[in-house]
Amino acid sequence: MIDSTFKNANILIVDDQEANIDVLEGLLDIQGYLNIKTTTDSREVIDLYKSFNPDLILLDLSMPYLTGFDVMEQLKPLIRPNTYLPILVLTADVTMTAKQRALSGGATDFITKPFDLVEVGLRIRNLLFTSFLQQQLRDQNQILEEKVKERTVELEKKNIDLIAAKEKAEASDRLKTSFINNISHEIRTPLNGILGFQQILAQPDLSTEEKEEYLELLSESSNRLITTVSNFMEISLLTSGTQEIYFSGLNPTQLINSVVSNFTRRFTSKNLELSVLVPDNQTDLTINSDKELLFKILNQLINNALKFTQQGCVTIGYELANHELCFFVKDTGIGISEESQKTLFKNFMQEAVGNTRGYDGCGLGLAISKGLIELLGGNIRVESVQGKGSAFYFTVPL
Repeated sequence: MIDSTFKNANILIVDDQEANIDVLEGLLDIQGYLNIKTTTDSREVIDLYKSFNPDLILLDLSMPYLTGFDVMEQLKPLIRPNTYLPILVLTADVTMTAKQRALSGGATDFITKPFDLVEVGLRIRNLLFTSFLQQQLRDQNQILEEKVKERTVELEKKNIDLIAAKEKAEASDRLKTSFINNISHEIRTPLNGILGFQQILAQPDLSTEEKEEYLELLSESSNRLITTVSNFMEISLLTSGTQEIYFSGLNPTQLINSVVSNFTRRFTSKNLELSVLVPDNQTDLTINSDKELLFKILNQLINNALKFTQQGCVTIGYELANHELCFFVKDTGIGISEESQKTLFKNFMQEAVGNTRGYDGCGLGLAISKGLIELLGGNIRVESVQGKGSAFYFTVPL
């Protein structure tokens, strides 16, 4: 009896003698093979190969129409690469030339007639066993190839992630360097002004007008230093998640007027117009939010608009839309490039980076504003055209 692994193997017998086919078919049936097809016409072999997909072919050499050599030649282009199809040649031609030609033409094994049935059975089993091992090897190779492909994809992804992490780390290092230079400049500059004007004010021969002028400059330096330190404290609270929120009823129009009053003198000194635009029918509107945080946000946005606007005007206001209050601060300043808008709300970012930029500031104002707005349940966006101005819009729930 055969191994159960081989009983379902497809075996094709090709011989022009019915008697030989009957003997071979009987042998295979006794040994337990289940799938057997036969033909006495060698011209049918190609069609049978395509439809039956044999695992083993028992092939006679001397046949009319097509010899066994012709059949093997026709089969060659049909057999897929790396596919093992055993062909056992059974022939009465016992010459060495016939054997060599058959083996070189595609035969796997060779038996001469009259054959011993026990030997034929053993050779069939051995060929099927070899075919089974070949199939196992192909399956294992396919599994290995799939695993290699999966591993390659994983490695490529990890490589991409590593490159991204490396670029992020390098960008972080550059940002830290820029930040260190920036914070040194932003603290040292107003501090030098405070110390310098303090010494000047100590001089006894200063006129009243000079004292007032130096006191004003001293106040500006102090305010700049306080703003810088406050920004660092604010971003620290946001980063650590310890920023507290206190909701209460507030009037947005009164809030805007309160913010605007802090900037009147600064706008006047730059010959800029600061206008307020609120809905006429909503002046008594009350919303539930954090007044102090909203004040900080609007203060940051107006301060930015003032800083980057040299002529024209800045407009602040709000409007109602979709159960939200949308504040806006618009200016006619230098504008922001599309590329810079992508990173505008990140920490320590400005349109121009480096010690030589023409505007003071530590690059935290918009990052702080975004963080506070999100805490209040809103969002912020920017519309800007370089050279024509910018408009910042942020929403808060009613």
